[in-house]
Amino acid sequence: MEPVPSTVRKTYPQRGPLQQFRFAESTAFRCCRCGAAKKSKLITIYGGDWSRRLCNGCYGRLLSLYEIKAGTADGDQRAEELACGLLSIVSTDAQRQAERVLRASEDRADRLSAKALRFIATAEHLAGELESKPQLEWSPAVIGLCKAVEIEVVTCVLEPLAEEASQEDLMSDQKDKDLGPVAAYCADPRRKPPELGSFARFLQTAIHSQQRRQTSALIRSFMRLAAEWTGSQWILGPRGLHDSVTMLTTNFRNPAAHIDELDQDDYQQCRELVIGTEGAIWKLLLAVERKK
Repeated sequence: MEPVPSTVRKTYPQRGPLQQFRFAESTAFRCCRCGAAKKSKLITIYGGDWSRRLCNGCYGRLLSLYEIKAGTADGDQRAEELACGLLSIVSTDAQRQAERVLRASEDRADRLSAKALRFIATAEHLAGELESKPQLEWSPAVIGLCKAVEIEVVTCVLEPLAEEASQEDLMSDQKDKDLGPVAAYCADPRRKPPELGSFARFLQTAIHSQQRRQTSALIRSFMRLAAEWTGSQWILGPRGLHDSVTMLTTNFRNPAAHIDELDQDDYQQCRELVIGTEGAIWKLLLAVERKK
């Protein structure tokens, strides 16, 4: 333990990478996360490193994220809770300023849905704050990028598909293990949209299953819709949207939603995949353009 100008009176059980200590006297320190100067008898240490001291407010926020990741809920629910957590740990004013900055720096951002723009801007803002801090927990920022892709998939693909298939009988497709979640949403767009993993399974089936192209009303509707897209070759290609979504869920979304700790390198790799020069979200926006 690093020497401190007080005596430890109580050591609390470790909670993931976090551990609290109560001292006999109040001790001054600077929180490694928010940068604020604090003085308290209760100090939290991150990852066993006494140079990484946290104030109670930051401890509470990081603990809530850790408890989500360590919880018993399934991966999809944890990812959703982390996405909400991302927005809750960044102020509304900071989110709005980040959106203004993103719009000014990226003309392509004007084509994003408002919800996707909000998640990308908030993730970028949080990442900027984390760069000047010790490596704490980058999962919320990663989840924000993943959430933006999920929103654009719903907006650009699933909502138009639901409209295209609105007159079809989708009962058989709803019972199909690979098509069911997407079919259920298209049958009733008021329900919660399927997660990225479910969409990836649907897309893989639509690309590779010649039999279900003939028998599935949902896939027939999807193919009619794809015929209107100028970039359908990327949507339906084996190295296109399916690969991007699979890589995003396998390498970033799922680890972020579980107990794994993601760092700055993980965020940068995810960022390149999602909003880099050849980012999947920009390719998707171009692919679903229709001839005027």
